[in-house]
Amino acid sequence: MPTPDESKILKIVEAEGGECTVGKIAAKMRLGPNYIRIILRSMGEKDIVDVFRSGKVRIRSKGWTALGKKPERPESSDGLKRYLEDRAKWKTF
Repeated sequence: MPTPDESKILKIVEAEGGECTVGKIAAKMRLGPNYIRIILRSMGEKDIVDVFRSGKVRIRSKGWTALGKKPERPESSDGLKRYLEDRAKWKTF
């Protein structure tokens, strides 16, 4: 069961389509980004979210379950496959 702050973060990320940045979460919660990173690290250790070095946050299956929803896409045990799927969506400059 997520804490109240973790639940708020999950709802914010869900409203953004399942992916969001630390900065956006901090702005919407009116808290400092360092505090948000601490909470996200804890959530990452519990496999509720994925937190990337770029500051991007993505909800994992446990996070969707905590929200009472079905995961948007099944968890893949093949990390490379998931990376390549995401990379195909990136825009080049």
